[in-house]
Amino acid sequence: MKKTLVLLVALCLFFSGCLQSNNGLDLYGTEYKNPPDAPDFTLLNQDGESVTLSDYSDKVVVVAFIYTSCPDVCLAISANLAWIHQNLGEYSDDVVILSITIDPARDTVDRFSQWTEANGYEWDHLSAERPSTLVNVWNSWNIVVDNEHIEASQPPEESTNRFSVLYPDNTSTVIDTPCRGEISNNRCYNDGNDFANYVFSNANITYNLTDNEGDIGEWSTNNNLNFSWLLHYWDNLNETWSLSEPQNISSIDVDINTHLAWVSSHSNLSHLSPGVDCNGKGWIMGSGASAHCMCDEGYERPDGNWLGCVLIGTGDTNSSETVDPHDQSLGEYGVGHSTVTFILDKQTRKRVAWTGINWDVQEFLLDIKALSTE
Repeated sequence: MKKTLVLLVALCLFFSGCLQSNNGLDLYGTEYKNPPDAPDFTLLNQDGESVTLSDYSDKVVVVAFIYTSCPDVCLAISANLAWIHQNLGEYSDDVVILSITIDPARDTVDRFSQWTEANGYEWDHLSAERPSTLVNVWNSWNIVVDNEHIEASQPPEESTNRFSVLYPDNTSTVIDTPCRGEISNNRCYNDGNDFANYVFSNANITYNLTDNEGDIGEWSTNNNLNFSWLLHYWDNLNETWSLSEPQNISSIDVDINTHLAWVSSHSNLSHLSPGVDCNGKGWIMGSGASAHCMCDEGYERPDGNWLGCVLIGTGDTNSSETVDPHDQSLGEYGVGHSTVTFILDKQTRKRVAWTGINWDVQEFLLDIKALSTE
């Protein structure tokens, strides 16, 4: 996902000198030497009820920043918090966990209600009716939200048709466009020619073909290069590009499963990207060398093919020595993927911060217990 999982960066502006405090507690997380007051807020939980931080002034409060469509880091944080919540034991009445969204466009009250029920999460997940309310919370807590990263971590929200071009020098253009949904009989465009004209016009690419001869972009069959344009379609069953018969693009019906390509007769078809991403069972996250499939439930990436998805158990898993680009992206986007989970004491002060996702849940729980009995 161009720089994918977007996320958030917690700027630990108060972390300088974060050593053991003078309170006599042995805490495992990064402790504030001079604990600042936690900024108050009032947000809505998954049941539509108002939740105000200052109402928990006699509780130890855990505050995390997440978003539900995050494909990795937030899932790990939420899983850690679920373990904490289930293992509070006798401390459960003294501890409150709050998860705050950084993606209010998607994480509405209704979305949180469905998501928490599906995952069995029983603590409050907070959003707001106005995004500006959450922006104020992020700013007061020194949380920087990378909206571009969040957008890059989203799966596509609608079906797309793909039109590709493979030029004589084996370079290519790939254009994905949503099905217009305006045509009857489940068709996205009047015909293949309507599809092509729409796509290339929106992409500002020259397109002027008659009987497979003419101009696409900077390439023309009229420049004595002795090539022609050959129409191909994506064969979803065999997962390959096939030569179209007939070659008349106006005769092609375009539904949500139609993907077309003009291929130079001088080019090598193997250089053309597939007509669908991830074998139609996932979506692409990242770009360039870090591009990889986020496979649908029940599917996994096969060994050595980070851009494919197969049924779990039907192919070799990625056990090779090559680096998983998804794991690699966690380092590449360390800022975007990192977050801070705060533990507040009973005076609603920031006492401990746990950064990232690689923290020991048992040590985290010990910090909670220590602050509960302080």
